[in-house]
Amino acid sequence: MLKIERLDACYGESRVIHALDLSVEKGSITCLIGRNGVGKSTTLKSIMGLVKTPAGSITFDGHDITKMPPYNRVKLGIGYVPQGRDIFPQLTVQENWEIGLQSKGGKGKIPDYVFEMFPVLPKFAKRKGGDLSGGQQQQLAIARALAADPKILILDEPTEGIQPSIIQDIGAAIRKINSEMGITVLLVEQYLDFVMHISGYLYIMEKGNIVLKDATNNLDTEHVQKILTE
Repeated sequence: MLKIERLDACYGESRVIHALDLSVEKGSITCLIGRNGVGKSTTLKSIMGLVKTPAGSITFDGHDITKMPPYNRVKLGIGYVPQGRDIFPQLTVQENWEIGLQSKGGKGKIPDYVFEMFPVLPKFAKRKGGDLSGGQQQQLAIARALAADPKILILDEPTEGIQPSIIQDIGAAIRKINSEMGITVLLVEQYLDFVMHISGYLYIMEKGNIVLKDATNNLDTEHVQKILTE
């Protein structure tokens, strides 16, 4: 479904990703992990067209999207929840999630299953997004991405700064999005236990490239932890 080949990505003149190869199979939950500063978030931003990619290619669902504007990537079916969530704090919860409908011309409605997964959101529909807790803001950001009815959902650090009980809720929601709604998931995450529990395939990144990749079931948690801390 998503294939990255020999990709370079830059911030200004600084090259962060070097000849990266990464594939996400349709229907999978694929996770990219690594220490801070190795290029994980940059990889996701490259997929969304938010950083310069002077070399290599990105193919999504049969389309070469390497030079495509971010808005058109969303219209093709890529949903993105950035690190830090990036909700609009002065807008209401309802206004925030309705922004996700813009890729469909502002028409339609939020799928019912989203509110089944995140029942707190309708209760706080008129509350400002900035008044929500971190976990509630993360749920809102995911709901906003799902409003566009994506084929793949890309999540950057979905458990960052969130209390353990909400982490469990988000993990359950991701599994439901994948298994019941058929949405492919690619996530960047640092919480290793969460990664090993939720993902089907794992990439480990170091210094802008992949150093290990395999089905999660084939990997030992202690071995992965050692790679991340060496």
